[in-house]
Amino acid sequence: MRKHFRLTSRFVVPLCCLIFSAVVARADSFQIVGNSNSTATATLNITTLSDTELCFTITNTSPGVVTGVGFALPGTNTFTMESMTGGTGTFTFSTNPGNVPQFNTAVLDFAFVTNSDNFAGGNPPSGTAPGQTTPLFCVTGDFSGFTQAEIAAAVFVRFQSLPTGSGSDVGTVTQTPPTSVPEPASMILLGSGLMATVGVLRKRRRS
Repeated sequence: MRKHFRLTSRFVVPLCCLIFSAVVARADSFQIVGNSNSTATATLNITTLSDTELCFTITNTSPGVVTGVGFALPGTNTFTMESMTGGTGTFTFSTNPGNVPQFNTAVLDFAFVTNSDNFAGGNPPSGTAPGQTTPLFCVTGDFSGFTQAEIAAAVFVRFQSLPTGSGSDVGTVTQTPPTSVPEPASMILLGSGLMATVGVLRKRRRS
């Protein structure tokens, strides 16, 4: 009995871990495009989303500079900055950044800005340059009930120093990621674990 338990646990425990890793594997990147300037592009990367915490970065894929990132979430919530680490750009956290230019009905709950508390302003030398990624921003608050897609739909990214058009624009998410699927490597390991477990059980029944 003990031998059977040891053999089974050798395969079942890793198998459970593999199943868990396959389930939690998910797409968490969203494409952002400018409202009037198609060169104003970036990628929103959500690294953590729980009932009380949101962590994300913005990768600047435009020829301009990202000078502000804000969220206009449904409902009335209170948010606090937890941390701001790594990346490039000097941002400050604001809970009163005002409305979004070009989206006057969007009142931001919070924003990371490069010019005092004003999302509409911005200081390009303090922003995130082309090809660079912002710091990892972590915010605490009530995120319960929000999906990644809903969080992404609430983001606004301000671009400045664009070489074409008016030189500035605000971008929003234009598409959601595909349905999450398990990573191929996880699925291979999962299949191997299942086969090994079945083999152990068959051997025990025969004996």
